[in-house]
Amino acid sequence: MSVNQRILVDGMNLIYKFPDLAFYLVDYRLNEAREGLLAYLWQFYKDEKNCQVLVFFDGKKDLLSDCYSEDYEGMSVHYSHDQKADDLIIGYLKQAPIPSHCLVVTSDKEIVNFARRIRAKRKTSEEFYKDWLASLEAKEDAEIDEVKEGLTATKDRDYWEKQFLA
Repeated sequence: MSVNQRILVDGMNLIYKFPDLAFYLVDYRLNEAREGLLAYLWQFYKDEKNCQVLVFFDGKKDLLSDCYSEDYEGMSVHYSHDQKADDLIIGYLKQAPIPSHCLVVTSDKEIVNFARRIRAKRKTSEEFYKDWLASLEAKEDAEIDEVKEGLTATKDRDYWEKQFLA
């Protein structure tokens, strides 16, 4: 990632790409779906040092909340209240000093077209989900390899100990 990249995430749009999070929405558990997405995003971007993640959700945090913005593990989370999150994302892009330092994660055609016009980077929600799955798989493979290496090293050590210490 480039220095000081800002990643703007259309939260509700992305939630629907994760089957487990979409299930929460079907079950009217919006807060759990949002928190699940934030946890996934944090896991995905936690090692990125030169980026800022901004997540935009439609509506209020909860029914009686006056919260417009909050921090979640270093990410900036925004709630649109009476506006659409799309409008907040476009408004942010309009004010970005260097739009090409922004990556927008959404499949919303209006946002994608606007981002294209101002030369901001774009990634569809579907592409992000595929990248997230690949990242998860790579981490799992690395953990399995680590376990395998540990097992091999122990067997080798045991063999050589028997050869020289017996």
